[in-house]
Amino acid sequence: MAKTRVSITIDDKIAKAIELYYREKIKIAAEKGESIPKLSNIYEEIIEKGWEKSFQKKK
Repeated sequence: MAKTRVSITIDDKIAKAIELYYREKIKIAAEKGESIPKLSNIYEEIIEKGWEKSFQKKK
């Protein structure tokens, strides 16, 4: 699949939500001894899955 560069503008609330989500991913990776994910990969995940699916809490 070809990649395309995109540019987005997000508000402060969304930026903080993404930052918290990223920190959670880093924490999980560190606890498991895995490599730290790149922030760009987090944005790709959000775009692929959609906003709501990326931030759903596990029940």
